Order: sequence, then structure tokens, then C-alpha cells
Amino acid sequence: MIKYFLLVTIVILPLQFALNVSAGFDLVTTKVLVPVLFLFWLVRGLARKKIWIPNRVEVWLTVVFLFLSALSLVLGRDADAGFRKLLYLLSIFPVFFVVADVFRLPASAAQKALQAGREEWRRRGAVAVAASGTLAALVALGQFSLPFFVGIGKAVKIWEGLTPYFLGNSFGKLVAGNSSWLVNIGGKTLMRAFGFFPDPHNFAFFANLCLFFGLGYFFAQSKKIFKIWSGVAVCLMLTAVVLSFSRGAYLGLISGSIFFAIVFLRRSNLLGGSAVMAGLVLAAIVFLNSNIISQRLISSFNLKEGSNAERYKNWTQAVEIVRDNPLGGIGLGNYARTVKPTAADRSSIYAHNLFLDIAAETGILSALVFLALLLISIWRNVRNGDMIGLGVASGLIGFLVHSMFDTALYSPQVLVMLLVLIVFGMNTNSKFKTQNAK
Repeated sequence: MIKYFLLVTIVILPLQFALNVSAGFDLVTTKVLVPVLFLFWLVRGLARKKIWIPNRVEVWLTVVFLFLSALSLVLGRDADAGFRKLLYLLSIFPVFFVVADVFRLPASAAQKALQAGREEWRRRGAVAVAASGTLAALVALGQFSLPFFVGIGKAVKIWEGLTPYFLGNSFGKLVAGNSSWLVNIGGKTLMRAFGFFPDPHNFAFFANLCLFFGLGYFFAQSKKIFKIWSGVAVCLMLTAVVLSFSRGAYLGLISGSIFFAIVFLRRSNLLGGSAVMAGLVLAAIVFLNSNIISQRLISSFNLKEGSNAERYKNWTQAVEIVRDNPLGGIGLGNYARTVKPTAADRSSIYAHNLFLDIAAETGILSALVFLALLLISIWRNVRNGDMIGLGVASGLIGFLVHSMFDTALYSPQVLVMLLVLIVFGMNTNSKFKTQNAK
């Protein structure tokens, strides 16, 4: 039951909806499903008198990160302001331990009888991740297409009317009042692709993680039917990321693609490597040759452009806070009111850089721990030598680069998917190794 519960939770991440419990209290389904899943797993483990937790560096880094986040409430300025954020982290991170148990592989020859069953659940988990990303892309592409049928103004109003259902009443109003749903390209206003996510950036974080995982899954398959559907899924996710017009996502996508190509070329024979490189070069030419896309990407390096200038200002403010509070930070949840004392409880003010956000609120050590979690996972997945692992590593590279410009830690869908992929790569799986790999 727990395994099926986990798979369903992964698949429906893009379709989360809000349970509007009371005024000012939004409870999205992801924040409910993960704790319930963890509780079932914990009860089952206690009943069997055996709770399995892997002794891996990633586990210890996760525990240390949560500890430092909690400690910042004591050392920071206002513990009450960060309590909501701490509850959020404690409601999402437990999925790490459930996934680690469900998708683990036998550790010894004495457990070989479990090998087939474990690998079958890992295959199902891989399909669930790819399906989740595809579902997110389909919803986003449908939402992006809506203005072409009803007009841009009406499309925005329709989506604003839906926000209480997938974001919650209070958070939905905050997002609608400070939305980044529209973009002006060459004098034409377009509605960006973001689906049921609060903004295009969080959507692109999620889609890029799933996209590279799907790319690894594509190369891992030998059956034609699986290659076809995974290839279609990757194309849908790629299109949706492009239409999100998130410049940080573009840089993450390019970085992840280069990383994937380099590692693949080192592993593959000349023919296979050349085919992949030719495909990536062709995709890059098409991608960059689009006037709309190239304008959007080039504008990333224009410091006089409005959003870039504002982001640079945010970085400067965050660096000053980190400089003044290097060890314990200002406390979890205290960033917005430090920058603007009159900011509301759920303000949209943040550093626009994941590591600066973490360092400012919980200290430099906490940011380094989270960075180490990503880097060690990238290293482990490359070292595993399988194509799924390469997809995970490339997705984490894209996530890391994108995180230099935005923060997705407090998006429950993105954080769950990030943790699922990190844990997925903690064990290698020979069944996923490409035939061309050395």
C-alpha cells in the first residue's frame, strides 16, 4: 500500500489543490499526503520493529540542514516568524526516508531474492517521475494556449479565479497580486507557461528536473515503445520549459544539457556520442535561432533591464545580511521583514538566489550543507554509471544553476521531486545501464 501511495503522490504533484481550512491558513494536498505517507511508513516500521534508514552522506546532510534550520529560530530575531517555515520543511523532508526505503536495492548476496522486486519498484518509480513531469507540461501548455482562444485579459482572470483552488485563498491572492505570469517579447505580451504552479520559475524548476530524468530514462530503454513515449515526454517538457520564458531555467537547461553531453560522450563509443552531440547541437540551433527565445536569453545579461536590476539589488541586500550575520543568520522566516519591516507574514520578498536565501536566514554553514547535498548527489549519480543516474545528475546541475537566480525550496512540489531524485540516485541499478556505456 505504501509503495502505491508513494507512486500516486509523485504522479499527482503538478495537480495539487488547496484545502482552505480557515482564513490565512492554506493547506495544499502535498503538505498533507507526505506526512500521511511518512506516518504510514513509520507505523509499519514500528510494527515490524525495524525502521530502515540508509547510512549515507546525503542522509546526514539532510539531518544537519534541518537541525540548523531549527536552531536558527533560537539564534534568530523572531522565532514565531520562522515557525511556519520550519513546519513546512518538517512536513516535506520525511519523504526522503520513505523513498530511500521503497527504492533501495539489496545490500548483500543473501538478499538477492529481493532484487527483482526492488528493481521493479524502481522502474515504476522512474515511470512515475517521468509521468509527473509530462502531466505538469501538458497542464502548462494548455494554460499557455488559453489566451489564443479567449484573449490575454480573460485568460489571466480565469487563472486568477483558479488560484484559491490550487494555491489557497491567502497565498493565491498574494500570487495574483504580484504575479509574473506575463512577459513582453518584442512588444507582444504573452502568458507564460506555469500550469498550477504559482509562477513560471517554480514550474520550470520542476519540469527541468523531470526532463533530464526522462532523458536518462529514454537512453536506458531498449524497447521501442518505451523509447517513443519517453521521447515524446521529454519533448513536451522541453517545450513547456521554453515557453515558461524563465531565463534562469534556460541557463539551467543549457548547463544540464552540456553536462549530460560531456558525460555521455566520455562513456560512449564514437558513433553513439557523435549522434547525441549532433542532436544536442541541432536542438541548440533551433532553440537559440528563435527570435523570441534569443531575445529573452540575451536580456539575462542586461543589468539595466528592470527585473535584472531588481535581482541585483536583492543579491546585494542578501550579501549584506550574510556579512552581518554569518554564523546563525537572522533566523528562518525573517528575511522579508529584515529587508522591509512592514512586510506581511507571507511576503514575496526573497533574495532570488537559493544559497543566499539559506545563508541569510540560517547561516553560511547551512547553505554550504545544502550545496554539499546537491554536489554529492551529482557525484554519486555520475559515479553509478547508469543512464538514469546521469539524468538525475544533469537535472541537479540544472537545478543548481537555476538556483543562482531563483529559490524553489519553498515550493512543495519542487522540493518533493528534488528529494525523490536525490534519493533515487543513492543506489545504482544495473538494469538501467545503457548498452553503450563502458
